[in-house]
Order: sequence, then structure tokens, then C-alpha cells
Amino acid sequence: MKEIREQRGIYQDDLAAAIGYSTKTVGRIERGDSTPSAEFMLRISKYFNMLVEDVFHVED
Repeated sequence: MKEIREQRGIYQDDLAAAIGYSTKTVGRIERGDSTPSAEFMLRISKYFNMLVEDVFHVED
């Protein structure tokens, strides 16, 4: 998610405002300190116009 955001030149606070979450929440999820909810993942993928699985990768 962070890579996509940075590639598109979007600031964390702008993304957070656009999807209705706090900048702290976006930061915690980007760092892996917090697990995103299904609602969060849907909003992010809609914002980026991408599939959820293309934004969020599960690492083995």
C-alpha cells in the first residue's frame, strides 16, 4: 500500500482524509503495526481503483 501511495505522489494525510480514516491508522497499517479491517481494505482498493489482493499482499 505504501509503495502504491508513494508511486502516485499521495501523502499519507491526503489518503487518510479521502478514505475517512486517521493518518495514524494509515501509518500503523503501512508499518505493519496494525491489521487493516475489511472496510479499510475495500476503501483503499476503491481509492486506488485496484483489486484488494493487488494492494494488500499476504507474506508467507
